[in-house]
Amino acid sequence: MPYTIDVFGASYAGGVALPRYEGEHPWGSAAVPAALVELPGGNAWDSLGTDAALPRAEVITIRGEWIAASATAMQTKIDALKALTGTRNKLWTSNDSGTTTRWRYARCLQVRAAVIPGSSAYSVIEMDFELAAGLWNGSAHNETTVLDTGTHSVTTTNGGNAVVRNAVLQITAKVATITKVVLQDGSAPVKAWEYNGTIAINKMLYINCGTKRIWNENTGDDYANFAFQAAHASADWLPIAPGANEWAVGISSTDNTSHEIVVAYNDGWM
Repeated sequence: MPYTIDVFGASYAGGVALPRYEGEHPWGSAAVPAALVELPGGNAWDSLGTDAALPRAEVITIRGEWIAASATAMQTKIDALKALTGTRNKLWTSNDSGTTTRWRYARCLQVRAAVIPGSSAYSVIEMDFELAAGLWNGSAHNETTVLDTGTHSVTTTNGGNAVVRNAVLQITAKVATITKVVLQDGSAPVKAWEYNGTIAINKMLYINCGTKRIWNENTGDDYANFAFQAAHASADWLPIAPGANEWAVGISSTDNTSHEIVVAYNDGWM
């Protein structure tokens, strides 16, 4: 069955169930901003070039029926839904009652409900949600690779239908300090960058490819030690396209026996 938006909360199992029966839920793609800039003479310049436009924030409305066991239960449900107004959390969509889910951060803007006199255990409910910019997040991945002597090939697989741009890399110095990290991806456009700071023993370096932040668990913000190599030609640091993606990572350390890199991301869905 198609995906429907059915839960709002920190988790699918623990969130608030939303009305979805005999209703209407949006099923199209996320909206993206226009990229063409008009120029004199009737020409235009594409400000994004070959890069894909990122989904922007948008407001959606879901509509559905809720049938409660009694008028009292209906009032309890309406109160629970109205309490969501103004709150920000994960908006969940599923095609099989939670076995397969996707989510996106959203804020509940308004709840509209109509009750038919004499049928107060039944209500038609509409809810407006403001979706944060970005993709719907599918299955979570935490790809772990042991880093030792030499350069290592890392494969990240995106089971969605859109490029993921917000992966988080966690590099841990296990047996000695790490003094250099190099990442290279030769697929066009080329991604090639390096970190030249120090990762202390049993400390992590976090590289957030979405917010473009470098954070060293021992020293704090450390963007000053991050640099692009000459071949780098991408606006992204580590985009993960649908399907399998292979890239290389290497380190410098006085002991290269068993350091570790974890790549955390979700499948990306439009």
